[in-house]
Amino acid sequence: AVPRVLSENAGQKATDTITALYAAHQQGKKSVGVDVEVTTGAGVCDAVERGVLDHFETKLWAIRLATDAALTVLRVDQIIMAKPAGIGAKPQAPAVWKYVS
Repeated sequence: AVPRVLSENAGQKATDTITALYAAHQQGKKSVGVDVEVTTGAGVCDAVERGVLDHFETKLWAIRLATDAALTVLRVDQIIMAKPAGIGAKPQAPAVWKYVS
């Protein structure tokens, strides 16, 4: 799914890109990935030769931060759902202003 989206967003033909990826992987080239800078052809390149590597630490922090965000949303939702409706200070009537001339 990710190679298809990458190639489509880069303006490439996704079918050609995925076919080229499968062919390269079958030949034992496991570091071949989608080249988003190529507009013609298959749009694949060797990621190791290009220096395109995923950083484990980046992925770890992305998962941690996404988990924290989800927990915060759930906590806020729990607080909102726990407060009974209609309890608290009664709203006051708006002040009536008299025009004095």
